[in-house]
Amino acid sequence: MLALPVIIKYYMLSFLLIDSLSGFVRIFLGITNPIFNIGYWTRGPILLLFLYFYFFKLFKKNLFFDELLSLIMFLFFIINAMIYFAENTSINMLVENLTYILRFQFLLFLYVFLKNRMQLSQNLTKKIISINFIFFVINLSLGYLFGFGLESYRFEGTSKGMFQGGNPVSILNLIFFTFFLLDGSLRKKIIPVLFTIMNAFIIASKSVFGFIVPLYFALKRKALSPNKIIAYFALLFTLFFSFTILIDQTIELYESRFGLNIKKSISAAEKVGGLYKNQALNRIASINFRRYASLNIQMKESFTEAKTFTLGKSFAGQNLFWRERGEFWFTNASMDFFDFFFKYGLIGTIIFFLIFSRLSSDSFLNSHIRDKVAIILFFAYSFFGGHVIDSVTSGSLFYYLLASTNSKNANFNNS
Repeated sequence: MLALPVIIKYYMLSFLLIDSLSGFVRIFLGITNPIFNIGYWTRGPILLLFLYFYFFKLFKKNLFFDELLSLIMFLFFIINAMIYFAENTSINMLVENLTYILRFQFLLFLYVFLKNRMQLSQNLTKKIISINFIFFVINLSLGYLFGFGLESYRFEGTSKGMFQGGNPVSILNLIFFTFFLLDGSLRKKIIPVLFTIMNAFIIASKSVFGFIVPLYFALKRKALSPNKIIAYFALLFTLFFSFTILIDQTIELYESRFGLNIKKSISAAEKVGGLYKNQALNRIASINFRRYASLNIQMKESFTEAKTFTLGKSFAGQNLFWRERGEFWFTNASMDFFDFFFKYGLIGTIIFFLIFSRLSSDSFLNSHIRDKVAIILFFAYSFFGGHVIDSVTSGSLFYYLLASTNSKNANFNNS
């Protein structure tokens, strides 16, 4: 029988392959029945193993505190779903809640298991990044070149391959860019870095602006010495005057892809009214807070109704609230920590943050620069873009990196 750490290791080495195959069955073959969902059949048994493992450890009184908290969170999730089922007696809402709970609970168990029970080395991290990056590039490239899969954010001429979430794909590409740019010599990583730039073009997400953050840290490294920076600028200066037509086409291409994304965000925000009296501020805010009108109303409800404040509205309840507001495309605020509070109230939020309170600031500060930057970007994207902490596509890597910097069994050569 395979040991659980071995199973988790192979899951982490293939989680993007699992997601792309699930998307292929669902999107390309059109089979939406959960029975044929490869992701369910992969993560479901692992979740059952987690439950068996942690209840066994609970019986033996051999749990780490954050593992105990993850079990308490699971119990709260179930109670929350049952309360709202008793109120609405809706089987669809119950199924919707339970499906979400099992997915989120898988990620929480994955995180505490990686953090407390596994040996996380530099070599393993590099393998996880490299192998999943290959699956990632192939998926996006095939989707873009051959026109199958899904468009990113419903923009024609873009692609997120067989991945079902646009935001998780965007943040993963940013993290891959960060990892390769800040991991050793740039000369050795130039090919994967170029692939991440190509991916950014294919996805056409506003997250491309996040590339500035790892670039800032890269410019501080010896790999990009002042002499080399001068040479790069000289080369760009020459290209600018030698290939003006190419430059003009590049600007036009930017406007038609990334510019279109921003314009649509502004337009969507203007339809639901402004947040500020100053129109210029409204336009700036709309880039990230496209749904702030519904967000403000839900926030007001959460702080005025005692039950909603303490227990939340549940996953299905939040979706219903946004649909009743007319937000049929977006049934959440896309700001993970606000969304979690709306779903599970003060009690759930406290438990969730207690799990993260076990993080060690010293371990984080002493971790590799690329890991620190990647985690900061993950948190920033989770706050402003959403769909990170509860998505198995991006969450698997997010919780792995978070666990790796705080693992009790980590074996890193920090720099």
